[in-house]
Amino acid sequence: MCEHKDFEAKVEISRLEDIGRFAADVTIHCKDCNLPFQFLGLPGGLNLEGPAVSVDATEARLAIVPYGEAPTILDGIKGFSLSSFSKTNS
Repeated sequence: MCEHKDFEAKVEISRLEDIGRFAADVTIHCKDCNLPFQFLGLPGGLNLEGPAVSVDATEARLAIVPYGEAPTILDGIKGFSLSSFSKTNS
């Protein structure tokens, strides 16, 4: 049985010229046994405003834009927050 210790990732960038958008399609597989990995927690389908996954969950479909063309976390996106965790010495 393979322990999946070595991986290969492939990223394909699509330019959707008719609507002026971009997408990155990501796949990952084990280099030793060639088994594809599945992405968890993403909705199925295609979302030009965020992440999605193929029907078999082996391809993450990520909406992308050139830097500066979309708000970032640092721009104060409403409905999103980060919390800090403090580490205590025991």
